[in-house]
Amino acid sequence: MADDIFAPGFKETPYWWEAAPRPALPEAALPAKVDVAVVGSGFTGLNAALELARAGRSVLVMDARDAGFGASSRNGGMVGGQLKWGYSDLEPRYGRTKTVALMKEGQASVEFLTDLIEREQISCHLQKVGMFVGAHRPSHYDAMARELEIGKREVGLEAEMLPAAETRREVDTSIYHGGKIYLRNAGVHPALYHQGLLERVRNAGVTIAPHTPVEGIDRGNDGFTLATPRGKVRAREVVIATNGYTRPVTQDLRRRLIPIGSYMIATEPLPPETMRRLFPNNRMIADTKKVLYYYRPSPDRTRVLFGGRAAVWDQDVRRTGRGLHRYLTGVFPELAGVKITHSWTGNVAFTFDRLPHTGVRDGLHFAMGYSGTGVAMSSYLGHKAALRVMGRPGAATAFDDLEFPTKPLYDGRPWFLPLVAAWYRLHDRIAR
Repeated sequence: MADDIFAPGFKETPYWWEAAPRPALPEAALPAKVDVAVVGSGFTGLNAALELARAGRSVLVMDARDAGFGASSRNGGMVGGQLKWGYSDLEPRYGRTKTVALMKEGQASVEFLTDLIEREQISCHLQKVGMFVGAHRPSHYDAMARELEIGKREVGLEAEMLPAAETRREVDTSIYHGGKIYLRNAGVHPALYHQGLLERVRNAGVTIAPHTPVEGIDRGNDGFTLATPRGKVRAREVVIATNGYTRPVTQDLRRRLIPIGSYMIATEPLPPETMRRLFPNNRMIADTKKVLYYYRPSPDRTRVLFGGRAAVWDQDVRRTGRGLHRYLTGVFPELAGVKITHSWTGNVAFTFDRLPHTGVRDGLHFAMGYSGTGVAMSSYLGHKAALRVMGRPGAATAFDDLEFPTKPLYDGRPWFLPLVAAWYRLHDRIAR
């Protein structure tokens, strides 16, 4: 197939890495012993490490790849706290009190992240612009409106409905039947956020060890011994912060996570008047399909960043880039001739109940399974995990006592994803 949709100089790496390439950190000697070992150097791990180090704990952060190589520097940079389930889904399972508490945790995660960025003065293009979620079907709009009324009454949700006739106030396309505007959502440059967080963690005295995969964790009477290709480290406590990149070394957690590839493209720069017309209010955009699209203007408003579930396991980002380009032009037909400068992928992690989870299993602290809400929730729950390690007030969350489910015979390799994806695509085509 011709590569005419790819711009000269096309890159198979995230657009975000242009401003914040993965850091070439000096190789530091592994300490023989630390108070806390953190496995994973994304948003979860770094937020945990920052809180621990500033409280006087000695901390080592290890990662199998470059610091922040995974989803933390690859995601869409959309900051939201909406869980995958609405109030009407959660209340029959958990009751009113628990449901309200779970949904309020989502709101708290957004507030935590924006406060952190502003307090730490991290330059990462934080934009408090809100998000528009387009209704794929008229029935979706009606369901969203009903949920919004409940959300306002029970949780104080700050959002509003936009009827179909006014959709172009938010996004210049004809494919949606109105939608919902989440007023508190925001956007960031995720790789710059990660870079700023990493700088503050290192300044707090944390040792960062990239390219140091943890190959074994043995529990003893006085803590844990972590085995790596570079040697062993003893730690009193361990935080597992690996999410969509969780390895067999923590198999009990791995079999509770469903790693899913999320794919993105960046277009070549577009005229300013085009960007203003496509995104009148600079909102983050998503939709209500099972196999959803999510997209946004770049932080400098020069190009479109477009993402979605373009494949199940495919790592050929040229092929998935072509698929995303077709989806893009389905939303914005006028961009059919626009070329792609970047195409990339990264793993997110869903759970079987589609809720985030945090707690302690076999003595290991963990936070993971953000199910598409990772930018805010990973930061928030990483911070909470650190408080839990130290036994500090404020550590508790509504997620702590949830059962963390798995399925019989599931080992962390989601063989069923092609079947689920096919069903979701069929549902998107035939649902009314």
